[in-house]
Amino acid sequence: MLNYNINYTRTLAAILMVGMTSSFRTTPSTFTDNRAAIVFLHGMGDDAANGWSALQDFLPSICPRLGNDLIHYAFPQAPTIGVTLNGGERVSGWFDILDWPIDDTVRDDPIGQLKSVRLLEETVDRIEREEGIPAHRIVVGGFAQGAAVAMLAAYSRCNRGLEPYAGCVSLSGWLPMRKRFSVNPEVAEIMTPLFWAHGLYDECVLIQQQVLGIQKLRDRGIEVIAKSYPVGHESHDSQEIVEMAEFLDNTLFPKVDFESIRHAEVGEEAEFLASVKHLLDSTQESTDLDFGGGLQP
Repeated sequence: MLNYNINYTRTLAAILMVGMTSSFRTTPSTFTDNRAAIVFLHGMGDDAANGWSALQDFLPSICPRLGNDLIHYAFPQAPTIGVTLNGGERVSGWFDILDWPIDDTVRDDPIGQLKSVRLLEETVDRIEREEGIPAHRIVVGGFAQGAAVAMLAAYSRCNRGLEPYAGCVSLSGWLPMRKRFSVNPEVAEIMTPLFWAHGLYDECVLIQQQVLGIQKLRDRGIEVIAKSYPVGHESHDSQEIVEMAEFLDNTLFPKVDFESIRHAEVGEEAEFLASVKHLLDSTQESTDLDFGGGLQP
């Protein structure tokens, strides 16, 4: 059996070393509402402590509302498993890898993938129970294998009668079980929006995976923000994290459209204005008003 020594670890620390600056313009807000949570899964061969946990320190430097006063961060640890394509070598991983590179012919490990979905959902359950943050205020995401698990969890959720997540983030990931993927058209409009970033020259998870996955999701009515960068799997583009932060900020704290207040339908006007009044009472910065879940579609 060939041993490919697969280990597609990439850490946030490596991205931060490519010369990221603090020149991004941000406008801190005093507005507070329901807290939110971000759950991020590392890639294979990585670990929770040294992988992407620096996000909780770096994202607020781009978008201040993503700080710990409003956001609860969680970085679950993958179990140690034997990887078939590595001759059974045991590494941290969310599921087995049977083919390399990850292209449109890759075989799934459905048992391993669904076990990891359950591990992710156990983290979400704990956040709901201990932090009081509901699923519709939680974003799930990950890198590579972690992203695959996050997408599988997010887009199988409504079909299982569970509340949708606020958002999903995929960095260099792929949509597992793509051929069996389905979404009820009646719930597509309330499905979790996705930010999918990928390297054009990714030699491990080919860019083709992003193209096919996005097509599948958009065909099912799911909102996808797709970004690609002129880098490989182990190289980095600082703009990737900036645009990820902006997606998270816009998803968890979207802008209030004041024009829609004037044109609200009569049947919805009372509820809508009551929500806006609550927001106005919560901030003095009424010229730059945001909300974080008070209004539900």
